[in-house]
Amino acid sequence: MAASNAPRQRGAAPVSSGPTLTSQHAIDPPLAERRLCFVLGKGGVGKSTVSAALGIAYARQGHRTLLLEVAGRDRLSRLLDRADASTEPTVVGEGLYAATIDPEEATEEYLRGQLPVRAIADVLAGSKTFRTFTQAAPGLKEMVTLGKIWSYAVELRPDQEAPEWDRLVVDAPATGHAVALLETAANVREIAQGGPIHEQAERIREVISHPAATGIAVVARPDELPVSEALDAIDRLRAAELPVAAAILNCITPRRFSDEDVAALESARALVNGSERGAIDAALAESRRAAREARHARDLEGGGVPVIRLPLLARGAGRLAGLEELASAVTDGLSQRAGVA
Repeated sequence: MAASNAPRQRGAAPVSSGPTLTSQHAIDPPLAERRLCFVLGKGGVGKSTVSAALGIAYARQGHRTLLLEVAGRDRLSRLLDRADASTEPTVVGEGLYAATIDPEEATEEYLRGQLPVRAIADVLAGSKTFRTFTQAAPGLKEMVTLGKIWSYAVELRPDQEAPEWDRLVVDAPATGHAVALLETAANVREIAQGGPIHEQAERIREVISHPAATGIAVVARPDELPVSEALDAIDRLRAAELPVAAAILNCITPRRFSDEDVAALESARALVNGSERGAIDAALAESRRAAREARHARDLEGGGVPVIRLPLLARGAGRLAGLEELASAVTDGLSQRAGVA
């Protein structure tokens, strides 16, 4: 797969492909209409898989889409059957590109953009002592990572007439780190009371916090603890005035048996033994699981954001085939608004 060699033009393009970034939006748009999507969730809920499925769904709709991985686990590369991660956007499907953000490389790029003399930036970037300092500096890693995401979001095509990317999907770190990442621009803006760092932090904060531009999707599995943590994350994001657009409930067991079916199975169980009873027990266990997951789904809906439900994939389904199936389910839920099932 070849990397994209198109010239990169940076500019102050609005991140919203529709309305300008103003405060005139009385109703927040659904996730489908927001150009920049952050996907977060606790470990084990399928966050990277959901990110990849979202990217495929957007690309299917004709959007030139960039998938960004910032957790450093190279998970997206494996899901998309890429040989390795690249820090430059690389074609991974029709209309779909992927890249990973290396915080150290992003820091070096930031230095070269800020310091007036390239040689000084090169010396600093190559200094072991300086690298140790930058790794320890509070918030610097998060700020340059967020700045790199922002630079992709405002990147213009060579003709300067439109954004380079119609949609960007960010596979963010686990929930706690992801929220801290999203809060970074506001924190840096408060610390740096003036100057170019303050101004850049303000521009990044404006984009990250604007619901016409950015949507945050919180992923959970249909179990008590992941749903509880997802609801806590939604509350924390709202408290930080960050735009939660959707919750995504992953790996839902399909409901195969109606209440009448369950009653019939329970009656039949008393009349059979051996393998037949084992089959009935398995069916009843699955029915109870589906009912339990439905309760957790209702709990998540209490968070006040649209809930996109994704099915549990059948065992043996290939990675890419599974992603295609999930992308179809994602597409069905992308246009939901708060309070709309």
